[in-house]
Amino acid sequence: MREIPGLENVIISRKVSLQVLEVPWKGKTAKVYYYNGYPLLVELPTGDLIPFLTSVEKFDLPIPRVVVDLGAVKPIANGAHIMGPGIRDVKGEFSKGDLVVVVDERLGAALAVGKALRSSNEVKDKGRTIYNLHHAGDSIWRAVASDERR
Repeated sequence: MREIPGLENVIISRKVSLQVLEVPWKGKTAKVYYYNGYPLLVELPTGDLIPFLTSVEKFDLPIPRVVVDLGAVKPIANGAHIMGPGIRDVKGEFSKGDLVVVVDERLGAALAVGKALRSSNEVKDKGRTIYNLHHAGDSIWRAVASDERR
């Protein structure tokens, strides 16, 4: 995966201290990195570094978004990958392999962070479009919600 857009505007000092919370994730361990007491990044066991879901909006990270219909919200919150027919709109351009934020059509709330399986001009095609890496309600989300630092 490529770098996280906008992160250079969040962490502006070269000498930065991040707190780390280790979290069980799919039988392995993920790490959540806190910046100034707020969960900012997640390092997955695959080595991928992604933004923590709420940090996308808090730090206004300019990551492309796909807007999904309300029928897709519950499956995504249960870990489902994002399928082309459930996508209503695309905000920004991306290529296969880029990070993408998935938002709902009613509130525009971030539901998941995923990896694009195809480019932004092909997202509505039939089949899996975004690989769901981290979503609201997953083990990473729950561990941060119960962490005493918050």
